[in-house]
Amino acid sequence: MRLPLHAHRWLFPACLAPSLAGAHSFGTVYVLPVPFWMYVYSCVATLLITFSLLGFLVTAPPAQAPVLRLEQHRRGGVLSPLTLSLMRAVAMGGWVLTLVAGLFGSEDPARNIAMTLFWVMFLLGFAYFTLVAGDLYALINPWRTVIEALQRRGCNLTTRRVRWPRRLGYWPAVGFYVAVVAIELFVKPTPRATALLLLSYSAITLLGCFAFGATKWFRRADFFSVYFHLIGTLAPVEYRRLRGSQGWRARLRSPLASVQRQAPSHIALVLFVLFMLSSTTYDAILDTVLWVGLFWRNALWLFEPLWGDDLSKAQTLLMDWYLLYRQAGLLVFPFLYLGLYLLVLYLAKQLTRSAIPLKTLALKFCYSLLPIAIAYHFTHYFTFLWMQVKALPALLSDPLGLGWRLLPLEAGAPVEPSTLEMGIVWHTQVAVLLGGHVVSIYLAHVTAMRMFANRRPVLSQLPTLVLMVAYTIVGLWILSLPLGAEQG
Repeated sequence: MRLPLHAHRWLFPACLAPSLAGAHSFGTVYVLPVPFWMYVYSCVATLLITFSLLGFLVTAPPAQAPVLRLEQHRRGGVLSPLTLSLMRAVAMGGWVLTLVAGLFGSEDPARNIAMTLFWVMFLLGFAYFTLVAGDLYALINPWRTVIEALQRRGCNLTTRRVRWPRRLGYWPAVGFYVAVVAIELFVKPTPRATALLLLSYSAITLLGCFAFGATKWFRRADFFSVYFHLIGTLAPVEYRRLRGSQGWRARLRSPLASVQRQAPSHIALVLFVLFMLSSTTYDAILDTVLWVGLFWRNALWLFEPLWGDDLSKAQTLLMDWYLLYRQAGLLVFPFLYLGLYLLVLYLAKQLTRSAIPLKTLALKFCYSLLPIAIAYHFTHYFTFLWMQVKALPALLSDPLGLGWRLLPLEAGAPVEPSTLEMGIVWHTQVAVLLGGHVVSIYLAHVTAMRMFANRRPVLSQLPTLVLMVAYTIVGLWILSLPLGAEQG
């Protein structure tokens, strides 16, 4: 018995998405403790109050405003050679273990530690650790450790042989970032594929350092170095190399000090930051009934004359286009965000009648988006990180998934998503998301005080406030979808 085509339009997307949406919601339906609109009302009210307080309290020129004096550093301690060597050994050990496990271990991602080490502990866990401990990656980068070892053995990888094109800027890092996210979302890599990916990236890194010099390559092209450096700008700790030695000093600084005195030097970094934000958003909606249905409902209606009510023929003809639709969204989203970002800055420029070029404003305000990007990244991934951390001891006991028992651990049941207290999860997500927006409003206000000091800086931030409020509402709504709460 065949259903009418108008029924297929709604049924087909639903048939494609249940397992995906279920994975997003941990296979359970969670009812929010209070109506969704109350969360939206509270968060928007908080943003408006924050904006009003900043406009009232922070009105002095930058040189006089105490809130802007965040440049002072407290003297910190020197990292001993032993400490630095141990940290580098741990980083190198994790890198080698990932390669060995990926190449010679089980192809079951749940049993092979390679997947957890790279995709979860490194890209997620270490990113959040960097937010607290600063840019430690610059000190323990395993690729840099290998290059320094080769350097000591007479292989010169620090002297540039090719001049870095100025227009190239940070575009290689952006390209690598897009590639890593695309692989994670669409390829669904296996342990072996992950190891081969790292080996390929290692070869590219060695060639890049040979051609352009290690310093330039890691500063401009290495995705991981750029990624962790940007996150580290928000940290209360920084690391400075000691003069005339290979040692490092750790220094405490006021939170947000570095991000206020820095600005990107190239427009590619603006797109890098926007991709941090847009890729997480896209990952959050990619497998929802909303996004899947947006394609299938319109495609089935548009091409109905080609197949009538033959649903199997429709699926065959449109599946390639659907896969392209999914992949194209990842590339389109950052440019949509860029368009909104430039529109907000253009409106601020018009309100203040400023002659500052739009490109300059885009560079100066860029880092005010970092807290939002990191906050939403955390809210989207921290439950998955938490579950994988609890599974890590068992993986360390049998890293290759071959039935070993290196640690005296009892075989336990795998961590079930349903064991998480969803009320705590939801409220943590809301608090972190709201906190990220509040910090971003503050940073944008501080930047406006510098850029529009005598041209109504508070007025210039009204478009930014509207954007922050809109994205807060959208962010909360997207976060509610994985928890199975349908909001009207």
